Amino acid sequence: MKPLFQLLLLPALLVLFTNCSGNAQAGKAATASGPDRIEVLDFHTAHRCHTCLEIERMTKEALAKYYGSQMEKGQISFKLVNADDKANDALVKKYLAFGTTLIVSVVKDGKETHTDLTNFAFMNAGNAQKFTAGLKEQIDNGLKTLR
Repeated sequence: MKPLFQLLLLPALLVLFTNCSGNAQAGKAATASGPDRIEVLDFHTAHRCHTCLEIERMTKEALAKYYGSQMEKGQISFKLVNADDKANDALVKKYLAFGTTLIVSVVKDGKETHTDLTNFAFMNAGNAQKFTAGLKEQIDNGLKTLR
């Protein structure tokens, strides 16, 4: 039974990651500055599916709702990164981004640690409350390390 499951799962995953459709949305990134900051990076490809767009929407919504003042101060930023754009190759390699990838990067005294939330994001893209709670937990933990 296990090999049959794997045979069925592989095509489903390939469809999810390669059959994304929709237009890439351009977004102006707010850049965090200073030695202590949090950067939320949402990588995408040129062709995006509904789930990919939903991850972006919920991320932006959570940041605006809970962290507006930190974003205005430059302590937290959101960056939408087209992984297909050659100009972003260094970032793609740094974070091992493949298709849609959601990263929360915490920079303290110039030293970075980051968490890849991609699997979490895809698993919870249909549940805004759970998605927001998990993203908020990661960012709140990052803010604690910046104090």
